[in-house]
Parts: sequence; C-alpha cells; structure tokens
Amino acid sequence: MPTSITESAIRAHLHTAVFGKTLIVEPQLPSTNDTAKELAAADAPEGTVVVAAHQTAGRGRREHTFFSPTGGVYLSLILRPASPIEPGLLTSCAAVAAARAIESLCGLTVGIKWVNDLFINGRKVGGILAEGAINPHTGNLDSVVLGFGINVAAVTFPPALENIATTLQNEGASPDPSTLVAAILTEWERAYATGRSGDFLEEYRRRSVVLGREIHVLRGDTSIPATAVEIDDAGRLIVRTEAGRFTLHAGEVSVRL
Repeated sequence: MPTSITESAIRAHLHTAVFGKTLIVEPQLPSTNDTAKELAAADAPEGTVVVAAHQTAGRGRREHTFFSPTGGVYLSLILRPASPIEPGLLTSCAAVAAARAIESLCGLTVGIKWVNDLFINGRKVGGILAEGAINPHTGNLDSVVLGFGINVAAVTFPPALENIATTLQNEGASPDPSTLVAAILTEWERAYATGRSGDFLEEYRRRSVVLGREIHVLRGDTSIPATAVEIDDAGRLIVRTEAGRFTLHAGEVSVRL
C-alpha cells in the first residue's frame, strides 16, 4: 500500500532548481489548483508547488468533476511565462513529463489521449489541467497554474468509471507517492526548459492513443464522428470529418474514443 506524502520524502528525491523550491504539502485540499491560484494571485513565485493526497472538489477540463480518491497524487505548480506560449503546448509538455515519471518508477507503458489524459491499458490513470490568469492592467498572461492528478492506490471505482478509469496499483505497480511527486517535478522541469522549442512533441505524438483512430469530437451537446489525423506543432489536433479537415483547440472541445 502506498505510504503518505510528506515534504521531507519529496525533497529527498527531488532534482530541480526551481519547481518545488517552495513546497506546500497537505493531506487533503478541496483543489490543489484552487490553492495554487490563490497563491499566484498573492504573488507566489514561479516554481511554487501545492501537493495533496486527496481532493474533495477536484476539477478537470470544461469544469468537469475530477474523481480524486484518497491515495492519489495531486499537485499543482505555478508558472510565470516570460513570453507568450500556446496553452496546448504547456498541457502537452506536462503530459509527457508525467508519463516519463510514471514509466521510470512503475515500468508501465503510458499513453496520452489528446489533450490531457494519461492512459494505461486503455483506461485513464490521470490528467492535466492548466488554468491561466490574465493581468487586468496589461492584458498579458500573468500566471499559469498547472495541475497533475494521478490515481495511485487501489480503488474500486463507481460503476460509471469502472471500465474507463484505473490506478497504478490496480495495474500492478505500487510507487511511493512522495517519490512520484518528485519524479513528476523533475521530469517537468527538464521538459519545460526546452518546451518552447517543441522538442517533446514527437514523443507526445508517439504516445498518442487517438492518432489514426475513429473518435467523437464533443462540442457542447453535439458529437461529431471524426478521424484523428495529426497533432500540429502548437499541440492542436487535426481531424478529418465528412465536412473536411478541422483543427481543434484544447479549450473548445473534448474527444471521446
């Protein structure tokens, strides 16, 4: 059974210069992203990290509830980009970093469902949520809070999720949660350092579980059959439908396999 998350155990395995320098660890929070956004609004520096083992009000994209059972790894970090960056690239970069961290500790193959879901053996094991804040005086991006949610401990999922979600322990791996947090932060800092060049995108494409597959593009209550064709250099998904080819942006649609 995975042990609890502690600041000292994270720091014992952390190999970063910026991310985790300021580290806040709680057994439970409503949402690590919400806490990190409050800290960002109070001028917390880039690299500040908030960690919890349980969330009572976790969120996914498009304000969907993110099931956050006890025994998971939930962390959010504050970014202050010095120049504009495509939001989809941040999410894609984070997904690659988390996949690398999980594989390094667990030996499990991790796929990525565009744009932000981590998959093992056809089931979702985690997700990424990026939320930006605009400076009201300049109109520029002031900060980004990047949240990671990974299911770790064994869980019996509710019926609606049992065939589509999994945990690392359900898949036969039992990583120490503190070590996993440290690995995610270490891989993230490494990927983020070169993220603007898009170097990670080839790996993101290789890990894709949607490219070449028939999918459904969800916009509001509308579901459109499509084929996932390509992920471009901005992290956007290009699909082919009966009406032609379209480029999808992360914030406007969801994709269902």
